[in-house]
Amino acid sequence: MAYVVTKLVTTEESIDFSLLGIFSDMKQAAAAATDVYKEYNKKASFVNLEMVNEWLSTRGEYSFRRDKNNRLQLDISIAEENQVIPADHQRIFTCSEQDKVWVQMSSALVPDGVSKASL
Repeated sequence: MAYVVTKLVTTEESIDFSLLGIFSDMKQAAAAATDVYKEYNKKASFVNLEMVNEWLSTRGEYSFRRDKNNRLQLDISIAEENQVIPADHQRIFTCSEQDKVWVQMSSALVPDGVSKASL
């Protein structure tokens, strides 16, 4: 079994989809994806990184919205060699009406596009 790690980075200027790597162990795949999150969110605490790693290990996906225009989506897909990926694991990312609502809500909460929240 292989674990395929991908990322989708959405900014105001672009949408970039990248293949990060293929791993034989879910924990390695989650660690690689967490490293990407750590690089993207330099303010992340150790506890936050542990939570993201655990989420990725169990759920296989994680999404982080820095502000209304910038978003990182990480996904770990399961693949078997010489096998078609099951239909319920073929979709990597989905943009839905709910995403548009979140963008509108983020825009209302952070009208200047810069979060002032702190822990």
